[in-house]
Amino acid sequence: MLSHEMQVTPGFAPRLQEICHDMRQPVASVFALAAAALAEPGLPKAACARMEEIIKQAEWLADLIKHALYNPALGSPGSCQTDLLALAHEAVAAECVTWEGEARLVASAGPVFTSVHPVLLRRMVTNLLSNAMRAAGPSGMVTVEVGQRDGSAWLCVEDTGPGFGKIEKGLGLGLTAVLRDAIRHGGRLECSDGPGGGARVSLSLPLARTESPAESAYADDPRAVITEPGLSRRGG
Repeated sequence: MLSHEMQVTPGFAPRLQEICHDMRQPVASVFALAAAALAEPGLPKAACARMEEIIKQAEWLADLIKHALYNPALGSPGSCQTDLLALAHEAVAAECVTWEGEARLVASAGPVFTSVHPVLLRRMVTNLLSNAMRAAGPSGMVTVEVGQRDGSAWLCVEDTGPGFGKIEKGLGLGLTAVLRDAIRHGGRLECSDGPGGGARVSLSLPLARTESPAESAYADDPRAVITEPGLSRRGG
């Protein structure tokens, strides 16, 4: 399943780069219009929250476009520090805007830094979340765990769906892309059936070296676990 990829039309990459270039202006316009609307006096609280989410999504789309246009090369080990926990929280919250199921984020207390560009890492996490949420369906649950395991930054996504190979296939690029990028960064991707019968996908990536005092403090109690609430649309 991980080796399957769609056939891409020859010459598509240069055209895609041109499209990304042309998308910058409309994305900037969406951002500006949402920001202007947010500044209007008397805007209801619910409308403000939705405008803020539109701005976040416009910012994320702008980051994707910039990353696609300039395609930064892999840096040397330790040259990039991205907090996997903070990024996973953002990605889950964004996916829950359009998904009606229940999402749960369980994490070791404190940041988990890895040497992967933040845009690329969020693409990887988003692909795993999208697959899991599609499998779980609008009445299902997706559980995301983040922490350190075997000396690596670790993220696990588990869903309550029917399991691998038992749902309608998507475009066939998600897991393949995550696997490819994990290997390029010295990591790995493992897929299995979860204890409840759904799919379980674990992503391991090299830890970034950091001398942050906060990280040292968290390392004193690696067993501490917190549950991040409020990430589901259900009931809210």
